Amino acid sequence: MLGRGKDARSLVQRHRGKILTSVGIIASLLTAGSVCVYLVKRWLYQQQLKITEQHFIREQIRRRFTQTQEDTLYALYELIPVFAMVLAKKLDLEELLIALRDKKLSKGTGNKGKLSDNDALSSGISTSVTEVENLSASTASKVENKTQKSKAELWNELKTKSLIKMVTVSYTISSLLLLTRLQLNILTRREYLETAIKVAVEKESGKTEGRSLVNWVWGLWKNEDESVKLDKTFGESKPKVSSASKNSYINEQAFLSLSWWLLNRGWLEFQTIVEESVDKEFSSLNPRDTLTLQEFSDKLTQVFHHTNEKLLLSPKEGSNEESRLRHILLPSAALEGFVLQQTLDPEALNILSEDRTILGQLIYETTKCIESTVSSIVLESLINESFQYIMEQVESSVSKKKTRKNDDEEPSDKKYQVAVYAISCKDCCNDILKSGLVSMDNEFLARLDSVVILDDLSASVYSNFGFQD
Repeated sequence: MLGRGKDARSLVQRHRGKILTSVGIIASLLTAGSVCVYLVKRWLYQQQLKITEQHFIREQIRRRFTQTQEDTLYALYELIPVFAMVLAKKLDLEELLIALRDKKLSKGTGNKGKLSDNDALSSGISTSVTEVENLSASTASKVENKTQKSKAELWNELKTKSLIKMVTVSYTISSLLLLTRLQLNILTRREYLETAIKVAVEKESGKTEGRSLVNWVWGLWKNEDESVKLDKTFGESKPKVSSASKNSYINEQAFLSLSWWLLNRGWLEFQTIVEESVDKEFSSLNPRDTLTLQEFSDKLTQVFHHTNEKLLLSPKEGSNEESRLRHILLPSAALEGFVLQQTLDPEALNILSEDRTILGQLIYETTKCIESTVSSIVLESLINESFQYIMEQVESSVSKKKTRKNDDEEPSDKKYQVAVYAISCKDCCNDILKSGLVSMDNEFLARLDSVVILDDLSASVYSNFGFQD
């Protein structure tokens, strides 16, 4: 046994160098392998982190897009009351109702104001008496001139004005929705692009600083979560005056204020076109004439069709003529200064006079969008949805005007006097112009806002940095 121990020690002593070398190699391999495994794990972690950051950025963009569309709806709820006030100056239907009520009351003093059940004219106006009781004295004073007209003349005027107002309002609100969507998505995309460029520059500068092998290895060892930085960058990227130059802010506000043109001047061209179409289809009808719902729908369809033809007709190829729609939605270059004077304070005008480059770029891009075929298709879809809403409202309204002799008829065969349709159109106008930023219960706006092709156009404007026709 003692001899075997001596042999083992002598064997170890003879091969000690080889053993130490082998142990060293094995230890080196294990160390190198451990470092490599760790570095690979860190590299995989960073790749996973980059993917997470990309998902985070996309989610921020998606949320921002959704918020922009909601902001558009909020903007319309704020602008509709302004438009309603403008409309009241030229297409006030309430004063006609008051004049007709006065005619009815003066005529009814001999028979205690009782009306015949079959008189659709009287039944139609009786439903509106309560609506006009609370009108202001200033509105009532306007009726004095109307009372000089005969009852038939007043009903004819109500028939014409209610149709013109209803169709004009539907075109104006649809166009305002389109314009506001374009404006807000262009501004949001511009802001997003500036933020994206800032992030890209910061990342590029970081790469430049870390080009050496030592910095690269050190970067792998660091445990820094870049998503925190991105959260701060994109999460706080909403428009703020303090985060942008004052000139840029004023230019953007001037751009948004251009909707003043549509609400105060542009809509008048809608009225002119619609008035011609309504006169063509309804001028031959007296208030006591009767129509089925289908016949009324056919005539109203022709009004919309004629209006679309004149409104959406593109300029001839190669001509410098602006499209009619562009002229309605935005002021011409010669009138831009006039519009800005109506909407901006003197200080903002002075700042804008120094540099309006951004405003010019925004107007150019919006004009390009408006004159595109895509926008025409979207507006036509909005108009079609408006027509469907109008017919549903009118059908619901006139069906409540029950007449004894028509109770046994099929709904599609029932005929109603033109005067009843006039009252229904007036009520439909009130529904379309319904506002309330807190409740936001305007069904007409909700239906227009849900048109799918409108979201498609918004997405293309929001995501594409070179809008193409």
